[in-house]
Amino acid sequence: MFAWIAHGMMACMVHVAILFGGRSCEHEVSCVSAKSVLNHLSSHHDALLIGIGKNGAWYRQNLPSEASDALKVVPDKANQLSIQPSGGIVNAMGEKIPLDVVIPVLHGSYGEDGRVQGLLEIARVAYAGSGVLGSAVGMDKEIARKIWQQEGLPVVPYRTLRVGTDRLEDAKLPDKLFAELGNPLFVKPANAGSSIGVSRVINRSEMIEALKTAAIYDRKILVEKGVIGREIECAVMGYTQPEAFVPGEIVPIGQHLFYDYDAKYIDPNGALLHVPADLSESILQSIQDIAVLAYRAVDAGGLARVDFLVDRKTDELLLNEINTMPGMTPISLFPRMTAHGGLDFTAVIDRLVQGALEEFAYREALSYSHS
Repeated sequence: MFAWIAHGMMACMVHVAILFGGRSCEHEVSCVSAKSVLNHLSSHHDALLIGIGKNGAWYRQNLPSEASDALKVVPDKANQLSIQPSGGIVNAMGEKIPLDVVIPVLHGSYGEDGRVQGLLEIARVAYAGSGVLGSAVGMDKEIARKIWQQEGLPVVPYRTLRVGTDRLEDAKLPDKLFAELGNPLFVKPANAGSSIGVSRVINRSEMIEALKTAAIYDRKILVEKGVIGREIECAVMGYTQPEAFVPGEIVPIGQHLFYDYDAKYIDPNGALLHVPADLSESILQSIQDIAVLAYRAVDAGGLARVDFLVDRKTDELLLNEINTMPGMTPISLFPRMTAHGGLDFTAVIDRLVQGALEEFAYREALSYSHS
């Protein structure tokens, strides 16, 4: 029944709101991803742009006049929007904005971590992607890994440190970490994306600086074993029956020792992207199988990118993290992987919208059955 309702809507013009920008340090990346999504909407989608400023305010945005125009959030009180419980998204006059589904193209905190998803559910607005739980767990690298470990899935060895609890200034801490996890190590905030705040360290002084850097972004810090491996990513889509696509590989080049923020978004020659990854069929299939298990374990939905490291010597597979709103920029690996599997960017968005409408219809039916 729910699929029938959603399919019926898809036969008509569907009003799709693209939510972008946000309060996180990935604001600019979100703008680029949102532009790509806008450029690939199919003809039966009527686009609405909603920009979230760095101050957290929501504004309706004009559609770009040219396909090449970049997106940016333009604050304008006359176009400011707000959310009403069970009342949807309303404008400054208190009028409800007509929309059928929201695609929250938001990366990082206050967008990819369940906060916006919770707001949209309170407002009873259909949205694409993971729900509150899946988004929050996927954002927290420590919690995701604990769940994966409980499910018997392989993860990169790590230790968690907490600002204000662990003595990060302890002069003996770097030596203890190197002794426990090896050398090199990676230091990163537990709740951040796009390699922001991530450092590769090989000595005590680098460790001290890396801990300070990570602490800027989160009170919880992960220190990871520096696996000498290949960076493999796997696209997964779906809700009740998730599908994994053939994985791709990232090969950092030049001055980049790993796929850092500059390599992802600034340096056009920062990395080589290969789809499919140059691995045996059996390993590629194992990655896809584990990716689906990891996706289900954290209650992800709609779409996600599951990241792995493959040990160069042993071919051991290790889960690194999951991104419940992967990058959708023109150079992002997610749309390349789905395209290789026969699902181009426009078809990806169609599937996201279709799934979001079905999930919303299901949740609404459940709420009515208990009222």
